[in-house]
Amino acid sequence: MSGPEVITLGCRLNIAESEAMRQLAVRERVASIDLNAMSKTLFEALGPEGTLKAFVHYPAGTFPGQDKPLADDTHFNSYGAYELARSVVEGIKANGFAIARFLLEDVKPFDPAHPDPVAGWNLPASPPVTATTPDGNW
Repeated sequence: MSGPEVITLGCRLNIAESEAMRQLAVRERVASIDLNAMSKTLFEALGPEGTLKAFVHYPAGTFPGQDKPLADDTHFNSYGAYELARSVVEGIKANGFAIARFLLEDVKPFDPAHPDPVAGWNLPASPPVTATTPDGNW
């Protein structure tokens, strides 16, 4: 990455790249949502321990055949993905994008500075799958 960086809760946010993205969107007259800024707000609100609950961090034995802990700081679990999706919806509404007309009217507003409590979150993980190739497919 080039340009100044901010590290918040272990996440690198490149200020120059974020600003370049905003300028490009204005110049090209395309829709843009600053998910970088929204995720920074979200992670700061969650705090260091809470942020881990938004990523794929699970102790060994959480899933069948998982003998080692998972500590993936790149991929979100269902809670983290949901919170960021809510941020995107707020970005759509706040910017008045035409696609907003397809959003349900009863969707409650979301402020990344006040995320949903992880304690009440419950969406089961995807069922285990195998990578066995069916007969006939090489």
